[in-house]
Amino acid sequence: MQKLSRTLPRIQLIIAEPDCRFWLGALIRALEAAGYSVGMEIERQSVLRSSALEHAAGLEAKLYRLAGNLWDSMTPEQRLPPLPPGESPSRIALSVTSATADLSIHLDSEQGVAALGTRLINGHVPLVEIIDSEGRIRASGLPAIEEPQIFGRALETMARRIATFMIMALDGQSRENVGPQDMREPPAGLSAPHFLARTFARKLIDRAAGGMTRKDHWRVGIRPTREPFQWSGDRNLDGFIWLPDDGERYYADPVLWHEHDADFLFLEEFPYATGRGLIAYTELDELGRAKFTPRPIIERQTHLSYPFLFQHEGAIYMAPENAAENHLPLYRAVSFPDRWEECAPLVAGIGLHDATLLAHEGAWWLLANEAREGGSSWDCLCLYTAPTPLGPFKPHPANPVLVDARLARSAGPIIPVGHKLVRPVQNCLGGYGRSLRFTEIETLSETGFRQREAGRILPRAGSRIGGVHSYGRNARFEVIDALTTRRWAPKPG
Repeated sequence: MQKLSRTLPRIQLIIAEPDCRFWLGALIRALEAAGYSVGMEIERQSVLRSSALEHAAGLEAKLYRLAGNLWDSMTPEQRLPPLPPGESPSRIALSVTSATADLSIHLDSEQGVAALGTRLINGHVPLVEIIDSEGRIRASGLPAIEEPQIFGRALETMARRIATFMIMALDGQSRENVGPQDMREPPAGLSAPHFLARTFARKLIDRAAGGMTRKDHWRVGIRPTREPFQWSGDRNLDGFIWLPDDGERYYADPVLWHEHDADFLFLEEFPYATGRGLIAYTELDELGRAKFTPRPIIERQTHLSYPFLFQHEGAIYMAPENAAENHLPLYRAVSFPDRWEECAPLVAGIGLHDATLLAHEGAWWLLANEAREGGSSWDCLCLYTAPTPLGPFKPHPANPVLVDARLARSAGPIIPVGHKLVRPVQNCLGGYGRSLRFTEIETLSETGFRQREAGRILPRAGSRIGGVHSYGRNARFEVIDALTTRRWAPKPG
């Protein structure tokens, strides 16, 4: 992340002796990367220490070959030295405990991080709030944890996202708070020994399977459009025709496009043999069936996905995701639909995920997710705006405008319905693309962003579908992708 140019206050972390753990190092490094200097003030108060959790984390670190036990305590020699007194005219005290300070961290409305370990081993992601000394919420959100089954990695992800919230709290921008907490399951009662036993059991099962593991396998479904479009309430997956696949690849991120009185389907093709996504297309018949096996049209040495299409001044463009190369590439159709030429990147110097363009009130908006402070790309929504869809795009001053694993990441093109803007989003709480929600954008401007949840697409109970993470529609068809699983073993080299 680029360092801020303005003069920044020093941050003094107020930490209780037993809370002085290695996971705080990720928080400190992320703040320092943003240009802040950080010191530490240790309270000598007595706080109950979870020795069982510490031992479990240590064994887990050995099992997964992690770089140390992040729940272990730092020795005095390893602690960050305190800030020199009087060296900076501006200083912010951030409390990680229940101590009074300029800013304090709250998890699920409780001040301090004492319950963080217990929450994470139970698979519960806490609502994080940064609250000032007057009781005002300065930043808040629900982080995404990509590997909740590994305690050490979940700890590091939380630390990096807490840094994001801290930076948001200090930048002076106004943001909407996250959605209501009742959208989440309460934490279970799993203990540290039970967590460790489950970790060992998972390893033993994988070993007993002889290398055979269950892998995510995405499939694309198409069905005739049902009018009028219903985005409120719950919808099911009945009536979708599934795009054939041979099990050697998956198809995901479907995008519909109508051209020359024909309907085309663009998507990500992910061959398991290469482990790298590419962009392919097919044409649909009058029932929504593919006329031919999807044909590759754009491929790079890195992963491509989410082929967002748009039209400008008579030309058709595509901006697929290519976060691995730290830019958003742009292609123009030379001969639609199968010949494309590369143009200058739409946005350079930053990795954007599932970038979605929208013309709104005389400007073009780009909504995309970023892996801020080295955390997950599933939870931080950022906005960019430009006079034309070809740029130049400038970032919104309040980026990230939303941090919420349930409602941040785009799941397809935004759908205009009368005066409403319906935005499909991925719910990544508990795993990538676990369900799809529809939101209505209520505010999209230079001063802020606000959306409200309106409906969901859910698989029927008992089905083999584990999630839905993309949605698109036009006058004739609607399209989704659905998460299934397959048994897989590496082929001998």
